[in-house]
Amino acid sequence: MACEKPPSPNLPDPGTAVTAQMVKAKNDMKAYIKAADAYLACVESDTARYNSMVDEMQAAAEGFNSIVRKYKKRMSAS
Repeated sequence: MACEKPPSPNLPDPGTAVTAQMVKAKNDMKAYIKAADAYLACVESDTARYNSMVDEMQAAAEGFNSIVRKYKKRMSAS
């Protein structure tokens, strides 16, 4: 079985994003995490590939959390 590494989702600009874009980003992140978990299960015996995917997942999560915070801050200032 070939293990296919999922691409990180594209995240919207929190300075201009509308609610629908943020909801799509949330759903895209959920799908990414699900695909990444499947990839991790597939490559669990390959430490380098496994660790690389974990690092990418953490970076994607940090990026998503950052845009959510900025979006919420912008919305509360409106």
